[in-house]
Amino acid sequence: MPAKRSKPDPQPDERLSYEQAVERLEGLVERIESGEIGLEESIAAYEQGAKLIARCRSILDQAEARIEELSAEQIAGGEVGGAAGDRADEGP
Repeated sequence: MPAKRSKPDPQPDERLSYEQAVERLEGLVERIESGEIGLEESIAAYEQGAKLIARCRSILDQAEARIEELSAEQIAGGEVGGAAGDRADEGP
């Protein structure tokens, strides 16, 4: 009987959303921890997990850069205090 092969991922890691990457990573961790896969497959899963972690970090870095950009735009536009009437420089 031939060895059971995993289906290839329908979407390459570099196209996954953050949520999709985390979901796949959780699935890999469960499979490794459960012992349902052998050593070689565990190593391959670990390698795929490392790639998924890198994808998550990349997405988070991009989000952080975008937030910093938006914050800088707000500061430059004079919108530091938030909603009207909430500005720190206004008196009672």
